[in-house]
Amino acid sequence: MEERELNELLERYRTGQSTPEDKAFLESWYLTYNQSDPFTMKDEDRAKDLDSVWMLIQPKQAFLKKMSLWYCIAAAAIVLVFISAGSYFLLYPKNGVSTNIVAKNDVAPGKNKATLTLANGKKLVLGNAITGQLAHEAGVVISKTKNGELIYTSGAADNKAVSPGPFNMLETSRGEQYRLILPDGTHVWLNAASSLKYPVVFGDKERLVELKGEAYFEVFHNKTMPFRVKTEQQVVEVLGTHFNVDAYSDEKATATTLMEGSVKITAVTNHKNIIIKPGQQSTVSTLGVNVQQVDPDEALAWKNGYFQFNDENLESIMRKVSRWYNVDVEYKDNAPLSLVFSGTVSKYKNVSQVTRILELTNAVHFKIDGNKIIVSN
Repeated sequence: MEERELNELLERYRTGQSTPEDKAFLESWYLTYNQSDPFTMKDEDRAKDLDSVWMLIQPKQAFLKKMSLWYCIAAAAIVLVFISAGSYFLLYPKNGVSTNIVAKNDVAPGKNKATLTLANGKKLVLGNAITGQLAHEAGVVISKTKNGELIYTSGAADNKAVSPGPFNMLETSRGEQYRLILPDGTHVWLNAASSLKYPVVFGDKERLVELKGEAYFEVFHNKTMPFRVKTEQQVVEVLGTHFNVDAYSDEKATATTLMEGSVKITAVTNHKNIIIKPGQQSTVSTLGVNVQQVDPDEALAWKNGYFQFNDENLESIMRKVSRWYNVDVEYKDNAPLSLVFSGTVSKYKNVSQVTRILELTNAVHFKIDGNKIIVSN
C-alpha cells in the first residue's frame, strides 16, 4: 500500500468516516507492519493523530499517560481494542516488542463453501462444483454463479404451488460460509456451522424455512405471503425486511437483530410474541424474551468480513473463532474466561493474528497446536 493511501485511511479514521472494513484493514496492517522500516508522516499530521486518539481514550481512561507518536498512530490502526476487565486499552505491544512474528503453527481463515442436499438425497459440494446449472427440481433450475452464489430460478412464469414443493438443505461446516437466493428472491447469507432447510417452491400461504446456526436475511417483500424463519427456540415472521438470526445451539439464547422494517418474534415454549424495530435485538432463552437497543453492525460483522466485539467475554469470542477457523479450543484451569474485550478484527487473516491481538493485553495467552488452540492465563 502506498503512503498516500495509508494516510487517507488514517484521515478517515480521525474524522469518524471509517467503514468497518477500513477499521479491520487498519488493524491487520498494524499487525503485519515492519517496524524496522517505518512510514513517514509530517510532524503536524502525527500530532493530529495523537490528539485524535487521546480525545477518544481520555474520557474513559484519564489516568493513561500520553505515549510516543508512533504508538498512538498504531493505536488508531488497531481501532482502540481494549479490555474493560483489565482496565486498560490494547494500544501497543508490551516493551515495544514487534508483533511481526509468523506462528510456527497457524490456521487459515474459512472459505466460501457449503454442501447442498437435494430432495432425492444427492449431495453437492458447492466449493468444488462447476458454475452453471446443478440440478432441476419441481420446475426450478438450481445454479451456481461465478461469484459462488447458489440461486433458484423458476422454469415457468406461472410456477406457483398450492403447497410447498420438495425440500433442499444448504449446510456449512466449521470454516465455511455461503450465500443463496431462495425461490422467492430472498437473499440469505449462511454463517459457519449452520444449515437452512427450505422448499424448492414455496406454497401460496407462507414462505417457511428452518434454520440452525446463524444467517442474515434480506427478504423479498410479499404482503400476501409472510416469510417465517423457524429455529429451535422461536419463529420469526416478516413480510419483507433485513435481519440477522443467531441460533447456535451452544449459545445461551437465540438473538434476532433487525436492520430495517419490523419483525414479529414468537417463542416456541410459551408462544409469547413481541415486535422489534430497526436497531433492536430480541433474545429468546429459558429465561424468557428480552429486547434491547444494539449496534446492528456488530451482528452483521461476520457477514461483512470481520469480528466485532463489544464488551464480549473471552469464551464467547473463542466460540466464534472455533466456528470460523474450524479449530477446537481447550482451556487451562487458569484461563480468564470472564475477561471482556471490545474491538474490530479482520476475519480473513490467519488465526494467529486474531489471538495475537488478544495477547497484547498480557492477560491471556494462546498456543496453536495443530487444529487446537490452548488458552491460558
